[in-house]
Amino acid sequence: MTTIEFYFDPSCPFCWITSRWLTRVSAERDINITWRQFSLALKNNELMQRDGETAHAEAHRSAHRVQRVIARAVAEHGASASELYSEFGMRFHIMEQRFSDTMIRAVLAVKKLPEDLLAAADDTSLDAYLQTEIDSATEAAGPDIGVPTIVFRSQDGTRLGYFGPVLNELPDTLQESLNIWDGLEKLATSPSFYEIKRPRDGSPNVFSAARC
Repeated sequence: MTTIEFYFDPSCPFCWITSRWLTRVSAERDINITWRQFSLALKNNELMQRDGETAHAEAHRSAHRVQRVIARAVAEHGASASELYSEFGMRFHIMEQRFSDTMIRAVLAVKKLPEDLLAAADDTSLDAYLQTEIDSATEAAGPDIGVPTIVFRSQDGTRLGYFGPVLNELPDTLQESLNIWDGLEKLATSPSFYEIKRPRDGSPNVFSAARC
């Protein structure tokens, strides 16, 4: 069995596609996934609106409110982080809904969680925990990362973290998905492997992930 940690932010389209790919391959390969939170708003210091911020900052902030809700739902009600991420992600990326209080209430209802968890969205005390999640990712993969980030373990137990894989779309076939995983697993668990990269071509096709 391969044990990995997958770090997510609900607002990132590339993270969404990679997560659907990972869900697909985990049904065919022996993979134990721990789903962990990574708030881009917190990492990028975007919690307060400021001049000169990127166009993505508002989406990151609204997703951060969702991250707080997920954190409390998992800690206090034993909710599944992966299931909540999937539900929020489907509504945001595929159904094109905003990360609003209305959406949060709808997700809580679908997952049979208390509606009063909505209050967690504005509870800044949860940010300390969310920062520890970021720290855990950067400890393994370095400071200059976002999502998706996956942390593997070497044979001696060392955590080996990588930003990626970044996919523009969900592969057309299951076999292609498995080929990507099989190659990645071999590379990522080698202590001597460092990085592989090429120029990005095109925008992320989040709707391809609706096939999964």
